[in-house]
Amino acid sequence: MPDISAVAAKALPLCKPSESEARKITAVAQEAKRLVESQVNGSVTGVVFGGSFAKGTWLGGDADIDIFFKVKPSIAIEEFEKMGQNVGKQALKKYDPKLRYSDHPYVEAIVRSVKVNVVPCYDVEQGRWQSAADRSPFHTEYVSKNLNDEKKDQVRLLKKFFKSAGIYGAEISTGGFSGYVSEVLVLKYGSFEGVLRAAADLKEKQVIAINDYDPDIVKGFSSAVIIIDPVDSRRNLGTAISPESVGKFALAARAFLDKPSLQFFKEQKNSAASKLYQNVLIIEFTHKERSPDIIWGQLKRSMNAVAKQLEIAGFMVLRSSCVTDEKNSAALAFLLESMTLPLYVKKKGPEIFRKDDTASFISNRKEPLMTWVDREMRVAVLARRKATDATQFAKSLLYKNVENSGVAKDLIADKKKLKIYSGRGKIKGLALEAAGEIVSTEHLIFGRA
Repeated sequence: MPDISAVAAKALPLCKPSESEARKITAVAQEAKRLVESQVNGSVTGVVFGGSFAKGTWLGGDADIDIFFKVKPSIAIEEFEKMGQNVGKQALKKYDPKLRYSDHPYVEAIVRSVKVNVVPCYDVEQGRWQSAADRSPFHTEYVSKNLNDEKKDQVRLLKKFFKSAGIYGAEISTGGFSGYVSEVLVLKYGSFEGVLRAAADLKEKQVIAINDYDPDIVKGFSSAVIIIDPVDSRRNLGTAISPESVGKFALAARAFLDKPSLQFFKEQKNSAASKLYQNVLIIEFTHKERSPDIIWGQLKRSMNAVAKQLEIAGFMVLRSSCVTDEKNSAALAFLLESMTLPLYVKKKGPEIFRKDDTASFISNRKEPLMTWVDREMRVAVLARRKATDATQFAKSLLYKNVENSGVAKDLIADKKKLKIYSGRGKIKGLALEAAGEIVSTEHLIFGRA
């Protein structure tokens, strides 16, 4: 079996950009920066690079360029947000810029096949934050100061490992590990291998910190793993990482350490258990185009709301997923224990010793088919279910009662294009992607490669 260092050495060329790619990205970055500088006024104190490009940790074939323009702290938030829209739009106008929203507006454009983000931040002292982006220049400075070339390669290995496991990126669509978190983890544990060994022994609610922190502040954090931002000890970088991503990372780390393989740095193709499609409820619909963060947030909240409604009706939801093309089409998928339920259901009431509760339970039952005392000395009734077919239940919910369903308001753009069906039929497009996600196993992680 190859050792970890040998596998890492072979994996590194898969992670690093070629010289020609590096020259192209640098040229695009310099061009975009000049365009931004040409649009700023006296309210801006400087224009700087941020993100993985600025820190020299970007993956080959996966470079984004972040350009921050620093705004004087005296500028009101309303003007700050207007600048967030106008500067980037004017600077990149020949590249069809798109307005995006995170905590405040920013602009995104594709410049010669490279994604460029133009983001405003306030030019503040460390710790005196006025906007969510104010920490970014400090992150760049901190990482650049503390990462040497060898550790930059270790970061690239970790990012590639995350990407292959499907848990790279802090976007709400992924809920994974950001580039900055990857850098912080390598700074904390010293190497790619060191990070994996720590992940393999992950403890519940573990706190990962490079510097000292206030335990009382940490008590207020509720994420699956707590990662203290080294430039702001009051900030938890783990907030954006989903419990599923943390779990996948721990299992992937254990699997790799047990059997090091180059496959952990390549795109994974997991086969779906197609026989389970018959137990998948699919909801397809169109939506209006909006910022990716907004649409993904609405989709995930809506998916959870529909899952809750299904469970209230008696259907056991095993897994759920959502997908969107980030333009106008989306799909939700729910893997159910069963698509149908028995016509009748037993409902348990209180123990007979609770006199008032027992009387209330009996009086509130509307024409039960049967009422009796069970072996636990509880009053029980046999009632007819309101819904026995998951597909019909979802249709009734979304066609007739969508305002009370928990689905985000105005998410479903056109009810005439709303499709609700089971996976017994033919699945294609986005629906197949959503369904495939919930009937698949990550074979590399779970030992079936």
